[in-house]
Amino acid sequence: MSYQYIVNNDQLIDYYLKIENSTALALDTEFVRTRTFYPHLGLLQVFNGQYAALIDPINITDWQAFLNILTNSNIEKYFHSCSEDLEVFFHQFGSIPTPIIDSQILASFLDNPLSSGYANLVNKYLQVDLDKSETRTDWLKRPLTDKQCDYAINDVLYLYPLIPILKAQLSSKGYLESAYQECQMVIARKCQTTDPNDAYLNIKNSWQLKGQSLGQLYKLARWRYELAKEQDIALNFVVHEKTLWNIARYSPTSLVQLGTLGLKGKEIRLYGQKILNILSEPVPQLSPICRVSSYPDYKKISDELKQVAQDICTHTGLNQDLLLSRRLINQYVKWQADKKGNQPELLSGWRGNLFKQYGL
Repeated sequence: MSYQYIVNNDQLIDYYLKIENSTALALDTEFVRTRTFYPHLGLLQVFNGQYAALIDPINITDWQAFLNILTNSNIEKYFHSCSEDLEVFFHQFGSIPTPIIDSQILASFLDNPLSSGYANLVNKYLQVDLDKSETRTDWLKRPLTDKQCDYAINDVLYLYPLIPILKAQLSSKGYLESAYQECQMVIARKCQTTDPNDAYLNIKNSWQLKGQSLGQLYKLARWRYELAKEQDIALNFVVHEKTLWNIARYSPTSLVQLGTLGLKGKEIRLYGQKILNILSEPVPQLSPICRVSSYPDYKKISDELKQVAQDICTHTGLNQDLLLSRRLINQYVKWQADKKGNQPELLSGWRGNLFKQYGL
C-alpha cells in the first residue's frame, strides 16, 4: 500500500484534514535512545485504515492540529507494546495519545504470551510474515532508505486490521471490557514519573545499605537523576549504579579513592569534586529499606495467591502470567502488612472481581 512521507508543516496539515474524522488510528514511533535520558523521535507512523503516512519530525514545527487528533477521545489510538512510545510522545509533545488500545495487552487475554511480539501476532492472526531486519536502524540518520520506510509503515498497516480481530475474539469470550481496563491500568502506571528523592530506591541492592551509607546513596542518586534529566544523559552514562553504590558504601574523601571504587577517569574529571562535595554534606536519616520478600508470611501469602491464580486459569483459560506477577504479589503483601495506600490491583477492576470470586 502507498503512503505519504511528510516532512513539513503544510504536508502535516493536509494529512490532518484527511484523518480528522477517523474512528481509529494505528500509531507507532521509531526513536533512538542509546546514551540519552530521553528517547529521541526519529519517525512517526500513522494509518487510519485509508491514509497511511510516515511523519518525519526533523523540520516540523507546528504540531498543534495533529495533537488535537491525538487527544481526541472519540478516536481510538492503536499501539503495540506502547510503553516506550508513551515516553516518546510525552517528551516530544508534553502529552500522550488517548484513548489507547494496546494489541499486546489484548492478545495476552487470548492465551498468548504476555510479551508477544508484533510480528508473531501479525503472522498468527493475519498470516503475514514481516521483515524485521531494520530493527537496529539509526532513525535519526537521513536519508532513510526505501527498505527502512517499508519496515516502519508495516508497523501500522497491519496493526490497524489486527486490533479489530483481537477485539472480536475478546468480545466473544467476554473479556473485551477487562482488556480495556488492563490497557488503562498499564498506561496509567507507565505515565507515573520518578520523584528524584526516590531515585535511590531504584539502585540495585540499595536495601543492603543502612544508616549513613543509605543516606549517602540517597544524596548521590538524587544528584545523578537530576543531572541526567537536565543534560539528557542515560543514568548509567553519568555514573554506573554499581559505582554509585560503592561510593555510598565507603564514603571516599579523595579523587584517588573515587578511582579505586570504580569511577572512571573522565567521570572523575567531570563529577569527582562534585561527588566529594555531596558526600561531605549532612546525611539524611532514613529508615532501612525493607524488602517486600522479607515481610512476615510473604511466602505463605505468595503461594496462596498463586494457587488462586491457578484455579482461575483452570476455569477461565486466562494466562497465569497476566493474572499474577511478582509486582502484583509484592504490592498486595505490602498493602496487607502496612494497611496504607490505595487498594492493590489484585482487589480492583477485572482482576479483583476474579480473585474475589475464586476465594481471595
